[in-house]
Amino acid sequence: MSDSRPPIFDDGGGLPDVSRSRLRTDADDPVSAERTEWDRDNDDWDGPNYLVRRAIVVALVVAIITLAAVLVGRIIGNDDSGSGSSFANANWNHVVTVDNNAGTVIITNPQGEETNRFRFGLSALADTEVIGSTLISVDADALAVVPLDAEAKITAANDVTTVKIASTGTLLRPSGSAQTVVAQNTSSERLVMAHGPTGEVIDTLATDPVPGARYDLANARTEPDGRHVLVTDTGNFQSVLFSFDRDKPSFFPGLALAVNDDIVVTAVNVGTNANVAVFDHTGEPGVSARTSSVRAGMISNDKVILVGIDGNILGLALSDGDITELGSLSIGTVEFGDVATRGDRLIVVGELGTALIDADGTIVTELPGARPTTSGIDELAPRRTTCLTVEREAASELAVIKFETGEVEAEALASPDLLGAVDGCQPIIPTSAGYLSLTAEEVSPVILAGDVIAISPDSGTIGVEQSNRLKLVPRATANAADDADVVEPVDVGRSGRQIFFAEL
Repeated sequence: MSDSRPPIFDDGGGLPDVSRSRLRTDADDPVSAERTEWDRDNDDWDGPNYLVRRAIVVALVVAIITLAAVLVGRIIGNDDSGSGSSFANANWNHVVTVDNNAGTVIITNPQGEETNRFRFGLSALADTEVIGSTLISVDADALAVVPLDAEAKITAANDVTTVKIASTGTLLRPSGSAQTVVAQNTSSERLVMAHGPTGEVIDTLATDPVPGARYDLANARTEPDGRHVLVTDTGNFQSVLFSFDRDKPSFFPGLALAVNDDIVVTAVNVGTNANVAVFDHTGEPGVSARTSSVRAGMISNDKVILVGIDGNILGLALSDGDITELGSLSIGTVEFGDVATRGDRLIVVGELGTALIDADGTIVTELPGARPTTSGIDELAPRRTTCLTVEREAASELAVIKFETGEVEAEALASPDLLGAVDGCQPIIPTSAGYLSLTAEEVSPVILAGDVIAISPDSGTIGVEQSNRLKLVPRATANAADDADVVEPVDVGRSGRQIFFAEL
């Protein structure tokens, strides 16, 4: 199948070709020599044809990094470079650095001036997140929730919520939102949840603990705001809804499938069939139906979109429980599915690829051979607002896909380890020779010295570790305009700390 799209790697001739000896090519066929494995093996695919025309040679990137003496662009990005979405905030005006060993937090403004410094009672931090203006951290013995302020004094005694828990040392986010994090104890029978935008906390030990509970966070579900968390309790063969809007949990039969502000959907798989049931948040039953074994679900306006293990897409009407056949996927046996944080796209992963389904049950795109990347906040499920990043491991290819249209936004020969902003459309990719910037306009080396350790939520600023210091540099590439303003790096403290961006 021909690809009429202009090549993403078209740099106007400024970048040399790279040897593709690692890929199957025919040296006597110039067309074959310019095609990746993704293109050649899948000419008959209905999904996007990932055509990668150019790559970066090691010598070029090393020379750029070595000789770069100026930094181009602005440190603070404007709204135009943000996500343009209401599902997460891409704005920031302060930098938060955290010393994991001592538990010290330092807040600086974009000019590098320290405006606040405090300790919040935990040390030897195992995991830390900043969501909105809230810092959430966990060590081996406790979880702490800290409301951040640019200048006001913050003390552990008066301002910090601390919950004692012998945790696994990891903060996980339920599928469907980036707003809530969860810590679990080592036996998985207790959860402590923190809602970033409000700082609210739920401790399952203090609500209505169930003997023998074993919470499966890998399959926890929530809605875009992250206020209602539906978790499968494998120890008691049920699902439990924990809500920041209610005092007590609710209990439901079956596996957690989907949740929104009003209803819960669970499934009980029996052999090759499933009993799918809808409830309100109090546990009152609604409609139900019997279908083939279900692997993914999404609540829409008037129905529940269901995807079976065989790839069949069904619609369960919320009014009367009728089942409608909506389509069929071609990605092999379906393994799992996650609702995007925008709430109206279902990301379905099968043994042969990934698909996007919209709120009507229509297939937006199918991506043969591809799987979502799992870096950063995408560890258990994709959580970017506008774009999905997928990899094809066999060919070491990466592609950025628009949620709205399913079109390819950018692509490159690169590893799946990346740093992404809120929208997910402009990742930065580490390579053996430096860093690549992927945007819809270009794929280009990033001009900087040091190691990238953070990217701002609007994707316009990079946090780097350089000469034992932490610095903010603009996202400048080799193709930046010659007349762009020159901005010096901003020093935000010594190395050995984590960098976060916050709007305070």
